[in-house]
Amino acid sequence: MGRVATLKLAIDLFHFPARARSLRSASVPDGVIEVIRVAAGDGKAVKRAAETVGRSSEMVREAAEFYLEQVLLYPGADSYRVLGAKPDASYEELRRSMALLLRWLHPDGGRHGVRAVFASRVTDAWDDLKTKDRRDAYDRSVRLAASDRARSLSRKSAPLHSPKPIRRKRYVKRSGTPISVLDRRQPYGSILTQRDVSIFRRLLRLLFGRSAT
Repeated sequence: MGRVATLKLAIDLFHFPARARSLRSASVPDGVIEVIRVAAGDGKAVKRAAETVGRSSEMVREAAEFYLEQVLLYPGADSYRVLGAKPDASYEELRRSMALLLRWLHPDGGRHGVRAVFASRVTDAWDDLKTKDRRDAYDRSVRLAASDRARSLSRKSAPLHSPKPIRRKRYVKRSGTPISVLDRRQPYGSILTQRDVSIFRRLLRLLFGRSAT
């Protein structure tokens, strides 16, 4: 997404704030550096943006600031996103974004002083990525966290118990001759053993005499 498209995206978000959630889940657009320049008060960038989208300079700057707050500097954003960069950004790109963001968030910036609360997020992000060793360590921690989340989701989605197949059982007389085989669809309680049959017959004899058997 280029410079103009990203500016229009910032204007759109300014009018429809509910779209912030979907923008946070998307990757950082390539043209976001222009939005950062506008928010930082770069005169040429503000004028160019206002002419491009056909809005006032004041409105364009407010939209740029709102975009940065909602899409880059929200709680939980990773260090690359906080600096408005992709994970493959160069050191120069990261440093440029950091400097522009801190210019915007500087407490001496008049009306921008209320946004100084975001400055610590920018400095923390820069601290994570400002050297090769720190950046490598940060990237490893991100990959490890992603792997842990994937394993956790996998465990949650797995069934708690694996279903056990019903085994067939064979009941036999004392002579060894089978008298019944348990069918998979037949309830266990419906099977009588030879001993049960013998007891049943004796009860019938006692009640009705030999003619009952």
